[in-house]
Amino acid sequence: MSAALCMDSAPQPRRAASTRATYVGDPGAAFITFGLGSWISINSVGPAQWRSDHFPTPIFVQSSFLVYHLPEHWALTTWSVGDRIVVALQLANFCVMLVLRPLVKRPAPAWALLSSMLLLLGFGACVALAAGVYRSTAWLFGAERSAGLLAMTFVAGVASCGSSLVFYPLAAHFPRRYTTALAIGEGLSGSIAGVLGMLQNAGGAPQSFAMAFGLAAVLCVVSALGLMFIHRQRSTKLEDDAPSSPLAADQGSQGSVSAGQGVSPGYAGFVALFLGAALNFGLLPSLNPIACSHYRDSQTVLLWSNAVIYGFDPISRLMTAWTSFRHLNVLTSLFSLAALVVVLLAKWPKALATFDQRWVVPMANVVFATCFGYARTMAFLVLKDAPNAARLYWIAGMVLQAGSFCGSVASWPKVAGLQPPEFQPLAMAPL
Repeated sequence: MSAALCMDSAPQPRRAASTRATYVGDPGAAFITFGLGSWISINSVGPAQWRSDHFPTPIFVQSSFLVYHLPEHWALTTWSVGDRIVVALQLANFCVMLVLRPLVKRPAPAWALLSSMLLLLGFGACVALAAGVYRSTAWLFGAERSAGLLAMTFVAGVASCGSSLVFYPLAAHFPRRYTTALAIGEGLSGSIAGVLGMLQNAGGAPQSFAMAFGLAAVLCVVSALGLMFIHRQRSTKLEDDAPSSPLAADQGSQGSVSAGQGVSPGYAGFVALFLGAALNFGLLPSLNPIACSHYRDSQTVLLWSNAVIYGFDPISRLMTAWTSFRHLNVLTSLFSLAALVVVLLAKWPKALATFDQRWVVPMANVVFATCFGYARTMAFLVLKDAPNAARLYWIAGMVLQAGSFCGSVASWPKVAGLQPPEFQPLAMAPL
């Protein structure tokens, strides 16, 4: 009898194994679809680049079509001091950082609830724009303004900028491979909006804004469905702290020791995020069209410069699933040099830059998109090794948005000094 009692009290291997984190259906696809909602709403509005009669660029966002129907025309979108859309977006960015800053002091923020609220805001902005709110104008500061579009840009900006501060901390409660999946979805959110905008051929025939913004709203719904699946998994399973193979199957203990050449991983990651965001959201969108304008076939060069960014950004994030190059300072140096090439080409006089090497600007964008996309994702993966990963993810998102804000502010005087006379935005009559 005592032997039977001992057998009953002995640990059962099967029962112990069932307490480990095993998911009913891998949420990897759910994290990718969840990431689609991060920037899709604002990318569907987005700031357009340059346009003039001699340089009919294939601009990749809906604002390049809307300028024909709004009172500001091209002054609404061009990257200059008068850029209304960028001002509205960065105002939303600043408000998000200010409002969400107290969250880091709370012991357990409701990341899933906050994520659903941001997706609801993005969905509402897209639906409102599809319904024609962009046509609403108001007389402000002595001129007629596109009040409806700017208001919805602010709302969509809150949803998109807040995603960096909320989505990633939620992923921190899951194994590290799902951080990569979320990053892939985030990259695809920009690629989808950009490719659709390019296919619309800005400046051509009238476009269906309702269809474009309606598609963005559908993607917000798809993202919300992914969030629901993720929340269901988290509510029934605990986080698996062991590294997952083959996705990023590196030793977790190495992340807390070194990120290369004696630089702490957190410091190197934060530098990469801040500088990369400043270049990616500030200088490069402003200077790429100017650098491409020096070529005889400038339209094709700019088309490929935009296309490689859309393609290589999500691909570089996917590469972190099977590789673990943690030398973030090396990646930061590489994408900074690539950005410097674009800056120099934009700054050189046109006579010196027309050397017909069409591959230079697109290749510089390939290097930048690949290195920054990889470094951006790896910075989060390195922080995942820490015990307080969710808090560090939140701080990393704050650094990313701060870099975006500073880069956009710094780009305005730079572009004003580099802008050639023939690139002055044209005042076009509404169609």
